Amino acid sequence: MTHLSFVQTRARRNDSATSHEAAKAAVTRKADAERAAIRQCVNAAPDGLTAREVSIRIGVDYVETQRRISECGLTKTDMRRDGCAVWRIDHARL
Repeated sequence: MTHLSFVQTRARRNDSATSHEAAKAAVTRKADAERAAIRQCVNAAPDGLTAREVSIRIGVDYVETQRRISECGLTKTDMRRDGCAVWRIDHARL
């Protein structure tokens, strides 16, 4: 079975090079928007949030949220809620 990436589904094999570049840019913009939404969501929660809680609040798939949350400059605490790690904004790092 062949697995397609997000970029591959945005441009066909026979599309122009500019279409392929646009597909790559779309992936970058999507990831940037998701990271910004995650940071904003966690920043608004003084007790921190789990990836599952964030995904529900921002409407992004849970697995995708898990992948992005570690890219957001957040601090993974030692706390756990419902078996999931709690993430917080580390204001000292901003």
